[in-house]
Amino acid sequence: MLVPLHDGTTVIVRSIAPEDAPLLRRFHATLSEDTVRNRFLSAKPQLSRSDTRYLCNVDGQDHVAVVALDPQRPEVILGVARWVRYPDQPARAEAAFVVADRAQGTGLGSALAITLADLAVERGVEELTGSMLSGNLQSEGLFRRMGGDITVRRQGITNDVTTTLPPHTGRVERLVHRRRMRPGRRTTVVRARPRSAAHAA
Repeated sequence: MLVPLHDGTTVIVRSIAPEDAPLLRRFHATLSEDTVRNRFLSAKPQLSRSDTRYLCNVDGQDHVAVVALDPQRPEVILGVARWVRYPDQPARAEAAFVVADRAQGTGLGSALAITLADLAVERGVEELTGSMLSGNLQSEGLFRRMGGDITVRRQGITNDVTTTLPPHTGRVERLVHRRRMRPGRRTTVVRARPRSAAHAA
């Protein structure tokens, strides 16, 4: 799917695939120290091969992840969002987001968060949780943009956030339509061609 951003440009949002491992490593290497720390709660200069195997080999049911790509340079990742279902609580999953420094503030994070929420509801997940540094208000805001009731438990340097998801889907399509129809902007929005089974996450 092509999703418009606040400035009228678009990004491709699709499921992550095993073949994205080298792209993900390159994406991680472009992130600032603060962005990496906000995502992983600690310093992480690079992703190991085992990291990328885990992050890119998802089953699409209990571990769901999407990437945002630059349409002009589809080998460039601009953002990643995922959730992983709790094995003992199938209606709950832990979510995480990371957006390239140059794409922060463009509305990309909101689009990824709403996409995750839709995918979660479609798969029977009712709550998404996340742990973040206490000063990371941007990530907390993404949980709020999912549209449900939110609870924040502040624990020293970290916050634990839980959002109860609204029971309906289709919110990302409405977001795309709303951004597309903004006055003064004409953004062509089309669905990306279906990927082969070998590339589906």
